[in-house]
Amino acid sequence: MPIPSDATATSAQRSLLRDVVLERLRDAIMDGTLQPGESLNDKELQSWLGVSRTPIRDAINELARRGLIEMEPNRFTRVASPTPADALDAMHALGAIYGGGVRLGTLGLDDADVKQIEKDIKRIRSGIAKRDVETLRSLVFPTFDLFVRRSNSPLLIKFIGESVDGLAFRVRVERVMDLVDADQVSADYGALAEAARARDAIAAELATERIFQLPSA
Repeated sequence: MPIPSDATATSAQRSLLRDVVLERLRDAIMDGTLQPGESLNDKELQSWLGVSRTPIRDAINELARRGLIEMEPNRFTRVASPTPADALDAMHALGAIYGGGVRLGTLGLDDADVKQIEKDIKRIRSGIAKRDVETLRSLVFPTFDLFVRRSNSPLLIKFIGESVDGLAFRVRVERVMDLVDADQVSADYGALAEAARARDAIAAELATERIFQLPSA
């Protein structure tokens, strides 16, 4: 086996550093530390993250591709600012993406997975009733991601992992609560839990699509 050159090792280190920076920036955007429309200054980011400009620009380019950052050359680099009109469109896209992932993953759930899903959905339904934004933000997407991981499809897992961030960012929980029938969504989560327990892939897919407001006719 050929020994990697210094250039190869340096490239690997740069990629690893970019991934660390990307994850920190992503988390800061998703949790609201960096607000929609907030300008991103390279020097300020370098000071905050303690890294050089290169991994920061690499991470920003990737986050722009995912829809979390907006860039205009020589004008601005800023956190994306989703409009209310974006929310329903993003929900439909999430329903289409997650629907297939849930269908594939349902049959792969074990008893521990089902127990976790039932527990989390119980908290989600309580969060809907109380309009508890923080609880919903912390549980909704991880619940669907568990189904996706059980699909045992590396391509699907990678695709959804790279696609969901920008869509989820557009679906701000506070905004969505004003767009949907909360009682119906809560009932649909109940149906999803029942489908998971029964390992009913079609019922789980349909419940997911209803949760994300996909039209049924």
